[in-house]
Amino acid sequence: MTTSESKAELRRLMLEAAETGLSINDIEPIGTRLGIAPRQLVNELALAVANGFNAMTLDFDFCSQAMNGLEGAVVQLAVDGETPEPALSIYLAFDAGEFKRSGDPIDVCPAEKYTRPMIERILLEHKNDRS
Repeated sequence: MTTSESKAELRRLMLEAAETGLSINDIEPIGTRLGIAPRQLVNELALAVANGFNAMTLDFDFCSQAMNGLEGAVVQLAVDGETPEPALSIYLAFDAGEFKRSGDPIDVCPAEKYTRPMIERILLEHKNDRS
């Protein structure tokens, strides 16, 4: 699979996750077809969502919906073995931006105050782990 095919497939999966969700039963055959483990596919998909948000090419609402659509697969992978990271951390980062906290000023944007710095940190840590 070429890089452009991989990006197109990740984009398609992001849309599916946001629209209808992706269970582990959905992820496993896709991973098999692509030649990667389900855990790796979930992590790559979560990283694509995070990178799109960080680059401001994907908005918060779409990213949050996509990560909510992956929640079941992330949980099932964690129950079955090693927690998929950074997918779980990315899910939690978007979850953190879904609501204001008591004490937040009325004009605060939770996605910018909570999610964006968490995503930046996760992506930096992931980049450093790969170096």
